[in-house]
Amino acid sequence: MELKNAACLVTGSTRGIGRALVEMLARAGARVLVNGRKEAEVRDAVAALRALGAEAVGVAGDVGRDADAQRIAEEAFRAFGELDVLVNNAAILTPRARVVDKPPETWSEVLRVNVIGTANLIRHALPRMERRGRGVIVNLSSGWGRSAEGWVAPYCASKFAVEALTQSVADESRAGVIVFALNPGVIRTEMLGTAFDEDVSGYPAPQDLDGRWTELFARIAPDWHGMSRDLFSS
Repeated sequence: MELKNAACLVTGSTRGIGRALVEMLARAGARVLVNGRKEAEVRDAVAALRALGAEAVGVAGDVGRDADAQRIAEEAFRAFGELDVLVNNAAILTPRARVVDKPPETWSEVLRVNVIGTANLIRHALPRMERRGRGVIVNLSSGWGRSAEGWVAPYCASKFAVEALTQSVADESRAGVIVFALNPGVIRTEMLGTAFDEDVSGYPAPQDLDGRWTELFARIAPDWHGMSRDLFSS
């Protein structure tokens, strides 16, 4: 896939994996929309991308709120006239605890952002991609979306749901739109560090994925439609 001038929207892209991805896209010549919850962080990320010479815009908003998700998608179409790539990256991971110790509010928030937020952006972006007959939707998943562990049940449940959502959307979407879930592996992010007590310094940093992201977009083809992929697989 040619990334130069491609119009890309990456949710949760003011930090972590999302931030590294928009920086890679910017260096490749893509047009990028940055999203995060905090206005100041969105402005800082957009300024950094523009310093790289990229055409970048930003929208602060919570993807788990439908009105915000609609505003984010509409700004991408307004700014770029089209949308080639949507990466649903925004997610939250709460501190480790047993299921019986996780309050209802934690479950509601994790599922609202990780699952409903992904569905919201798809709902507002997919129809226009289908009318154009072209587009790529990447839903960030996890190894915990395929094999669960204790102490992180809300996150595991949310990523299992993302995998199922991806397969459903892929089955429904029209020719020309590629939809897949992607597992980037365990990455050393601020979110991971706040959720775990142990040292996470041995895991790769988000920037270490740059080469893999470039390879991924170069290899995207219709036979990936609806598939789950591991970014570190051969």
